[in-house]
Amino acid sequence: MIATAERVLAPGFWTDLLTWHVPAGGVVEAFQAIACSDQEGLVVPAAPRGVAVNLDVPGQSWCPGCLMLAQAK
Repeated sequence: MIATAERVLAPGFWTDLLTWHVPAGGVVEAFQAIACSDQEGLVVPAAPRGVAVNLDVPGQSWCPGCLMLAQAK
């Protein structure tokens, strides 16, 4: 599933967790709308890439709303 990452920062500004979202609309470089929200999105999103629906990588997880959408496809 094509997804874009939201970086959740820990104190000290290093990435603590990557949360994967399904992009809504076209993939863009400035503000990326996300499928789980009509109003929120990612500012300066990471480049989209293929992410397994059954993701099992330490420090990474799917957004629960986007995971449901990804599993439905």
